[in-house]
Amino acid sequence: MSFNILFIQTAYRSLIILEINPYDLVAISICSQRGTTLLWDKSTGNPLCNAIGWNDCRTSTLLKTILGNINYDADYLRHKTGLPLSTCFSALKIRWLQENITAVSDAINEGTCLFGTLDSWILWNLTGSNISGVHLTDVTNAGYTSLMNIHTHQWDAKLCKFFRIPMQILPRIRSNSELYGYIIGGALNGLPIAACIGEQPAALLGQLQTKVGENVCIIDDSCFVLLNTGEELIESSNGLLSLVALKLGPQAPASYSLEGAISNAGATINWLKQGLRISTEINSNDNVVEVLSTFLGENSMISSSCSSGMLNAECGLAAKRSEITFVPAFHGLYAPYWRYDARGILLGLTSQTTAENVTQAAYEATGFQIHEVLDAFKRDTPTWNRKINKERLVFCGDYAENNSFVQFIADIVGCLLERPQTTSPAGLGAMICAGITMNVVSLVQAEVMYPPPVDAFIPTTTTNRREQLYKRWNYAVRKCLNWNNFATYEEDLELFAQRDNDPNLPIRRSLPGSIYITSSFLLLLVANFLRGRNIS
Repeated sequence: MSFNILFIQTAYRSLIILEINPYDLVAISICSQRGTTLLWDKSTGNPLCNAIGWNDCRTSTLLKTILGNINYDADYLRHKTGLPLSTCFSALKIRWLQENITAVSDAINEGTCLFGTLDSWILWNLTGSNISGVHLTDVTNAGYTSLMNIHTHQWDAKLCKFFRIPMQILPRIRSNSELYGYIIGGALNGLPIAACIGEQPAALLGQLQTKVGENVCIIDDSCFVLLNTGEELIESSNGLLSLVALKLGPQAPASYSLEGAISNAGATINWLKQGLRISTEINSNDNVVEVLSTFLGENSMISSSCSSGMLNAECGLAAKRSEITFVPAFHGLYAPYWRYDARGILLGLTSQTTAENVTQAAYEATGFQIHEVLDAFKRDTPTWNRKINKERLVFCGDYAENNSFVQFIADIVGCLLERPQTTSPAGLGAMICAGITMNVVSLVQAEVMYPPPVDAFIPTTTTNRREQLYKRWNYAVRKCLNWNNFATYEEDLELFAQRDNDPNLPIRRSLPGSIYITSSFLLLLVANFLRGRNIS
């Protein structure tokens, strides 16, 4: 019960600090990162091993073996799970623990082992642990295990057999909004637990993106982009995840989402700072960028020339585009590739490369991956009428507070980015779920009462410039996917030789801008000439 007491005491102190009377609480909800895997002994309540995080890649060898048995078809189970085979889902982690941790295999044989993601573990402890603990999970967390049937919202016996996981260790699956149990012990004793939801779906709800076609992008150490598809379950053919986004009650219809998972976003910046010990500060003239964005727009030639470095010192973020491309595939590449064997790559280094250039490339890498996910959204929904909703992306997360980061992403993605001023969107989403359970608030009321002010970011690069950057990114990704394949070595050498032997390449690159500037200048001369003449 030590976990229970410590957890409650910390929460209670936080309420007092925030000047919230604990006796005013109606209920609590549980919101946690999906995919993290825990196994514990139900007779003692003690963990059988350390938890394995969602992006832990120790199961890569096991995944390789399984893929080898099914002709390397990563979508082998997608029709049941909505997911590709990957190391980031719980099923492979459970299998690995069974095969490598003696305490786990012994507890399974003795019938005392229980599995859960973080929500299940917290719920188990809050409701009494080994004395009276409730072993449940919600549909959004269960869907991230590769063991739940996406159509029935229940554990699938065939999936469990495929991964060789005993079904008796799994928690029962519930909706996001219903009574899960009551807190046992501590200052909040007897308080109902009225909701449970995964962090990313909670952020979708907390940002009030509840209509079909609305989206949210959560940037923390990793990055998740979710597209609300309503009650339509879309099986992705472009590397996205098909998941339950919300189920606001036992009898309520489920809402689904397409999701792109990106392994490294903020974690890439942390790696540069802590691993390589380089400065990750971006010095920019935000006022100049704002002026350019306001008066010239995203299609301006000034914006384009800043991107190519012609007005380097004066043009803020838009001027700091270097020729570096960084693909941070530290744990392989997730959506839309799902290649566990991909490796990171940094292209375009010169003796003039600075820490700021590398940091910029790291920022842009997140933008490129988001762009790939958004492109996959469009290809998975070809019949949708895109004129109904304006093209925009709603941002949140710890790293979304970094203005430079968000602006770089806007420049890469090429659409309006909106950042609602909500301190914790996932927390708000979890609160709405609990409020629905306790009949304190409805979804309609939440949509009216909770919209916050919004910060907006617009692109400062041109379409042509973005297309050029996309091509370079795609080339770098191809190298990541085939980093240990030398079949294209000669082809690459020939390509680079052609570029080196083309003295007119810089001229041809700048030709469209030069034509525009020159023609504009000539038109001015002609206009002045004609104005000085009396034409009858």
